[in-house]
Amino acid sequence: MEWQEKVFDQEIATALEHSSDISPFLAKLLAERNIESVEDAEDFLSPKLAHLRDPFDITNMDRAVGRIKDAIKNKEELLLIGDYDVDGISSVSILQKILSNLGAKSSLIIPRRKDEGYGLTINVLKRGLDKKEVTLVIALDCGTNSLEEATLLKEKGIDLIVVDHHQAKEDVSSFPIILNPHLFDSPDAPWSTLCTAGLAFKLAHGIVKSFKSEGSNIAEKIDLKEYLPLSALGTIADLVPLQKENRIISKFGLKHLGYNPSIGLNALLQESKIDRSLYPKSEDITYKLAPMINACGRMDDPTVASSLFLESNPNRCKELAKKMNEYNEQRKFIEAQLTEHAKVQARDLFSEEVALVAHGDGEYWNPGVVGIVAGKLASSLRKPCLVLAKSENGEYRGSGRGVKGLDLVQALAECKSLLLHWGGHPVAVGLSILEEHLEEFTKSFLTAVKTQIGNQPPERQLEIDAFIQRNQLNEDLLLEMEKLAPFGQGNPQPLLGIKKVKLYGKPKPVGSGEHFQFSVHNGDEPINGIAWRMADNIPPTDQEIDIAFRLQWNHWNQRKRLQMVMDTWKIH
Repeated sequence: MEWQEKVFDQEIATALEHSSDISPFLAKLLAERNIESVEDAEDFLSPKLAHLRDPFDITNMDRAVGRIKDAIKNKEELLLIGDYDVDGISSVSILQKILSNLGAKSSLIIPRRKDEGYGLTINVLKRGLDKKEVTLVIALDCGTNSLEEATLLKEKGIDLIVVDHHQAKEDVSSFPIILNPHLFDSPDAPWSTLCTAGLAFKLAHGIVKSFKSEGSNIAEKIDLKEYLPLSALGTIADLVPLQKENRIISKFGLKHLGYNPSIGLNALLQESKIDRSLYPKSEDITYKLAPMINACGRMDDPTVASSLFLESNPNRCKELAKKMNEYNEQRKFIEAQLTEHAKVQARDLFSEEVALVAHGDGEYWNPGVVGIVAGKLASSLRKPCLVLAKSENGEYRGSGRGVKGLDLVQALAECKSLLLHWGGHPVAVGLSILEEHLEEFTKSFLTAVKTQIGNQPPERQLEIDAFIQRNQLNEDLLLEMEKLAPFGQGNPQPLLGIKKVKLYGKPKPVGSGEHFQFSVHNGDEPINGIAWRMADNIPPTDQEIDIAFRLQWNHWNQRKRLQMVMDTWKIH
């Protein structure tokens, strides 16, 4: 693996340094993030809620708001349908809360992954419409590719609003109202990369704003900031770029999550042992909250999470949060077992192939965890991976994760005649297929991947944000980098490199023995570090090495200390 420092424009970095009164180090990091002007730098470092654009700038927002307002005023029955992941559950919870506060007659439904599948399907509509006089369905984080379902609703005289951010596979001109920036808005628009939780927040803003313009006392009492934590949950968990409006929503959503969370979110914070006094970080959502929320859908009980977000009884919230944690522990066990089964197929059947298509059935082949396993395998094997589990109706359903330079959606499009359902993003997809087509699909998919990236995935390169000297390894450096937070997709936590150092003392295995601690001396004092799951690759103490790492705070016994988190190392 080749190490290289990220390319940036030195002239831009110098201009930012002088014009914005920031350090050369921070100017370099901003330039690497394609921030070229003083104005953009100020907006990035000091985002403001006031910088969010008018929700009515989004195509079809006026039509969506108008139809929802009519439904509220006419006491119509509304049905909200969301996806079973964090984005979908957050989105449907935001809208349900807003509608409830405005006196709307609305209910929500989250599909059961095992027997109803993803999104707006015929099966979920049958359940949602049963014994109800619904006149308006709002699909959130799904629906863009549900043409059959849209036709069914039209035949029944039921209106449909789709709020989604997925790519369209077919012409959607027949949809009456659809909010999807990928379809109608400029790629340069500040809202172009919003996930559905971001769009739901904008929709809520539009509804409230419109009612306020009419003098509604109820709307005047609604504080939209209360909905920012839910929007931030979906935004960070869905791995959309944390830039422009996504950055604003995430930053202030995290702030309010720590400052004034809802009763349900507070119970979730307590159950996940996140200290509110330290203010939650994006990593807390990615590694703690999101897995607990997603675990409900993976274990086929997604309403536990939506119920938590909408519940007002503290004791009931504690029960629901505890249940979510139990589901997450079950998920971890099943995931570990499934990963081992998939690794066997990777070794025995696909070791010489450009991609992996693992499949199976039985106790541990749970469709709810295949996405996680696919992601882990794609990262470790450095090749695109599909993981498919046999469902109760005999179909194989699964997820895929890609690698740099490959568009998975395009690869699946080459095989679409063999698929029942498919869709997603260039790096993450979902699909279903009949067993009799599995062998042919595997061959076709491998060919499609080879067409894009050749016989071998691109060699992985480690991109270092900045190489530093030992004496720069101090708290001031981390405080400087924290100005770039929140970190996530499109704005990763800076990866630093340090060359020609010897470890200070002998590394010590920790935990169950799969991790180790180490120290590096900065000239004044030793700086401790941790290497996760690297106990089989401990560096020598008698040779100079290069270390790639990230800096973070280690909070322990009410003390805050600097800590290195090793990514990798090599002999200098």
